[in-house]
Amino acid sequence: MSAWRKKALELFYDIRFTFLHGDENIYSLIFQLRRRVIQSHKNNDIEDLDKIYSYAEWCFNQERRSYYIWNAICVGFYEHLVEEEATRKAIPYRVKPYIFEQVKPLFKWILNKNEEVYKELIEQYNKINNTDFEC
Repeated sequence: MSAWRKKALELFYDIRFTFLHGDENIYSLIFQLRRRVIQSHKNNDIEDLDKIYSYAEWCFNQERRSYYIWNAICVGFYEHLVEEEATRKAIPYRVKPYIFEQVKPLFKWILNKNEEVYKELIEQYNKINNTDFEC
């Protein structure tokens, strides 16, 4: 069993049938987690949010081991966090600075038509995390 499946099984046993089959790929799981993170924010389900963001961070940290996993979480999960207000507002609290620094260009790309929202995100992130990222 692949490492990403094992890790996901530890955290998301309730949706195991959506990613345990050999023909499924990590994007199938990430797509579900993207929908789930929105709902978990709306429900203020801290336990589920912790699991989702922990899994995303684990995937991000696999870059040297598996570019496929790293890329999947960046383009399948992180870049889409800016699309929904609930997840966008959670970014400063849920995305660590070393991850934010690398996915910031993805945020800018997604928000290209709304520069004001992008600037607000950077300013809020810097304020909360005591960082100095530029727009």
